[in-house]
Amino acid sequence: MQVRSGVSLSRSLRASRVPVLATILAAAVVATACGGARGGTTVGPIDGMLPESLAPLPRAESVRNWNELDSTTAYVPMLIATTRRGIDAERPGFRYGTRDANELSFGFAQVSVPSYRVRKQGDLPRAGSGAQTDPSREAVMTSLRQADSARFVQNLADDLARTRSRDVLVFVHGYNSSFEDGAVRAAQVVADMGFDGSVVYFSWPSAGELTGYVRDQQTARNTGFFLLKLLREIIPEARPDRIHVLAHSMGSEVLSKAVSLIDRADSLPRLAQVAFAAPDVDARVFAREILPTLREHSAGVTLYASSEDDALRASRVLNNVWRLGLGGDSLTVLDGMTTIDATRVRGDLLGHTLFGNPALLSDLFDLLSHGRTPEERRLLQVRRPDGMVFWRFR
Repeated sequence: MQVRSGVSLSRSLRASRVPVLATILAAAVVATACGGARGGTTVGPIDGMLPESLAPLPRAESVRNWNELDSTTAYVPMLIATTRRGIDAERPGFRYGTRDANELSFGFAQVSVPSYRVRKQGDLPRAGSGAQTDPSREAVMTSLRQADSARFVQNLADDLARTRSRDVLVFVHGYNSSFEDGAVRAAQVVADMGFDGSVVYFSWPSAGELTGYVRDQQTARNTGFFLLKLLREIIPEARPDRIHVLAHSMGSEVLSKAVSLIDRADSLPRLAQVAFAAPDVDARVFAREILPTLREHSAGVTLYASSEDDALRASRVLNNVWRLGLGGDSLTVLDGMTTIDATRVRGDLLGHTLFGNPALLSDLFDLLSHGRTPEERRLLQVRRPDGMVFWRFR
């Protein structure tokens, strides 16, 4: 049996939590508003029901789990928000292409994640380019329903009600990714991590090819406006408990641009955990312009970097500036951000996609599901000569 680190503990902790405090506080507010505090006749809501704005939000009795992965394919539900232009295609994962629509489109999808009988935890077996796929052996988008923004919010609210945590994880894919590429990666991370919450896949119009780097970089920056709109105006309407953001590679450019557009008068709700995995962004610009704003608008910021990331080494040469996701002697360590040297958890051949490593998935689970500090996770503290602290995987 494949065991996902931290999942069993999550189930026992989540199952023991009951939203009693929210109910008590809501009832007290209603009683006071109706004159109960003055000793007069209390006229409460009809049939004892609380007003919708005060009633406890619906949530599952137990955590959403992915036990089926031990023996069969899991189908991960996923909310879609994309700025890609739609195209006609038989296969659901091919229905958004590489052109920029310059607007947000929405949908609801399911993505297959094959069982551990045919793959290892973290592996992502992909389907070919043909119309015929095998969800039992391949990670593939099996269905896609398009929606407007109102239906998107309703679908997200319905999905949150099937979770115990009512958490949302927004996943932003990186460079050289097709629409389906990012979707199956998001599903694999959520299922293998054992995340109890709803996943929102934000897809920007990457060219989906190695030669499209410069185009992808500009497109990523252009898309930041729409990610901010999603985080500020749309997801909050479904009333999640927490909103996490996980950006990979050049997806960090999208997130950084979104953050750069926030001003002091912005109504952006406070984010929970914001994680950058192998971010392909200018480390100096991030330190000077992005992190100060993120510190004000999130509960925590985490960087996963590696000194063995060949893709970011190439990006450094091309851009002629240090990339935030590169480790080594110039590892970026900043106040207000947890820096983790992930060199020891190399994922793919380029050392750039770390989501295939069980140790990183376990650490992400502890961070997103429990908000555990680095001291509470399986990390080693390293103190530099300048007194700054970062962390390493054991």
